[in-house]
Amino acid sequence: MIILDKKSYALLSYLLSLDEPETVMAISKKLNQSRRKIYYHLEKINAALPAGMEKIVSYPRVGIVLNEEQKTVCQELLEQLDDYSYVMSVEERIQLTLTYIAVSKDRVTIDQLMQLNAVSRNTILNDLNDIRRKLMTDEYDIQLQVTKSSGYYLKCHPLSKIQFLYRLLYTIYTEGNKNFVDIIREKIIDLTGFNSYFSDEVTVYLQQRLASAQKSLGKTLNAQDSQFMVQVLPYLLLSYRSIDLTEAEKEAVKRDFSMTWQRKEYQLAREIADGLSSSFALQLDDVEISLIAMLLLSFRKDRDSHLESRDYDEMRATLEAFLKEIQMRYGLSFKHHDYLLNQLLTHCKAMLYRKTYGVLSVNPLTKHIKEKYGDLFAMTKSCVPLLEEAWLIRMTDDDTAYLTIHLGGELQKKQDTVSYQKKAVLVCDEGIGVQKLLLSQCRTHLHNCQIDAVLTSEQFHSVNDIIEADLVISTSDALDSRIPWIVVNPIMNDDDIIKLKRFVKNQGSQTESLFSQKLEKCLQGYISNAKDRYALKAQIEKIVGEELASLTDLE
Repeated sequence: MIILDKKSYALLSYLLSLDEPETVMAISKKLNQSRRKIYYHLEKINAALPAGMEKIVSYPRVGIVLNEEQKTVCQELLEQLDDYSYVMSVEERIQLTLTYIAVSKDRVTIDQLMQLNAVSRNTILNDLNDIRRKLMTDEYDIQLQVTKSSGYYLKCHPLSKIQFLYRLLYTIYTEGNKNFVDIIREKIIDLTGFNSYFSDEVTVYLQQRLASAQKSLGKTLNAQDSQFMVQVLPYLLLSYRSIDLTEAEKEAVKRDFSMTWQRKEYQLAREIADGLSSSFALQLDDVEISLIAMLLLSFRKDRDSHLESRDYDEMRATLEAFLKEIQMRYGLSFKHHDYLLNQLLTHCKAMLYRKTYGVLSVNPLTKHIKEKYGDLFAMTKSCVPLLEEAWLIRMTDDDTAYLTIHLGGELQKKQDTVSYQKKAVLVCDEGIGVQKLLLSQCRTHLHNCQIDAVLTSEQFHSVNDIIEADLVISTSDALDSRIPWIVVNPIMNDDDIIKLKRFVKNQGSQTESLFSQKLEKCLQGYISNAKDRYALKAQIEKIVGEELASLTDLE
């Protein structure tokens, strides 16, 4: 049986994602592990491969890439991992321990933490010391304390505890792997007994209520944010319930959420609470209802029909000044100014609630935005102080990258080509800003395509039977389409551009290119070993692809 910790799991997952060879040095940098560790984990993976199967090796000056048989077996290995064959890293143990302490209503003892993590007393004591050091450097005023009557607990303001747990869960769900996420959920249920909060029936109910929010709110919640809310809401509710508050303290916490009371999101939160009460006997108090409303207000919206409300006149004027500033300073022009202004207003309404309540918002595309659209990011960042001063907030690079996405999607190109041949549909769940940017990229690189629609996965599946298109371009591989489709990154890299152009040229076929076939035939005369030939061919194709992509950017 294979025994994997987080780092060996990460290596196996990364190798499965490679389509071309990558050196151990490059892999070590990507995974932030030493070369020695990479080789160590590689030995563990090879030991788990079936007898007689070719081992995974790193070829000098070429690197590592899995063949199809290895990929199939390694994928099966990942799927077979469970609580007993997954060894948590120190970081994961700390995350699990903090989550348990944050949600447990009962007294938390050393023995319980030993059972939770399946490690020795000394290991738990060392982890608790690490937690204390971590909390000392954290932005939230939180202390890990212990008493004989209460056991281990987090001493802080109730809202700080909820903010801290939200950020912790965000890290777990976005950076952790599926096995670790499942382990946390199962262990919390086993040790706390809060099965009802995590039941499939409650999950389905919350999903349905959030999906139907468009009718009651006049807004469409971002699909990814909605999914995350369903996953973490039980933990946040349990965290609040684990705090012993006097009536006066509870009233003070309620006042912290007073901004939510006059919003439609608060009414939806009340309806959700009524449903949890009538269908599952889960009673929520006013603070818990306000907590749900706060999350609804903080999450991104793909559509908002209440932008003309006088409540947001001042915010609209500030964003108008922001657009004028960036246009005057850099000579930019936007295709649909009013539409862009509405999109920025929709985004910034939610952003201000996130800032007010300390709800973490990480933009996974920030690094790609800086690399691919560095100039526009720098222009946007130089004008951000205007917003910060008006709203008395501090905007991070992640916040700036979100604005850059919206601006980039509406940026007026110097020359628009209107010679279309094929009809395409885009499918993207990353929000309206990323959808617009993906549309802009496709229009830039696919001059012979007419983009008929930009849909979410849910919208696409609802019209899949009647939609008329030659091909589908998606940012997710979880698609069921009768129409030929291809997966690209939301911020397309050189490989995506070349792959996409080839896909369109071949009428939606992803068969091997003629160039690849010719190159294979040419190399056969010089390199007899098939794996060496495959590795070299992949490297040559990568170099040629990068060169073609750079020429495309000059068009």
